[in-house]
Amino acid sequence: MRKTLIITLATVVLVVLASTAALFTLAAFAGEHGRCGSPNPAELRQAADSEYGAKLTKLARCER
Repeated sequence: MRKTLIITLATVVLVVLASTAALFTLAAFAGEHGRCGSPNPAELRQAADSEYGAKLTKLARCER
């Protein structure tokens, strides 16, 4: 009985640690993507501009 309880408790602790690590990893990737340039709405409305495609490409690739 005691051995089963220890194994169950250890499994729960490992699952909690693994899920916490995964959460922090995903949050780091999401934060990294959030640092990309944010588009200026006035520039995005200028679809007739000859440089419009280049601006969108630059934003999509997140060039710094």
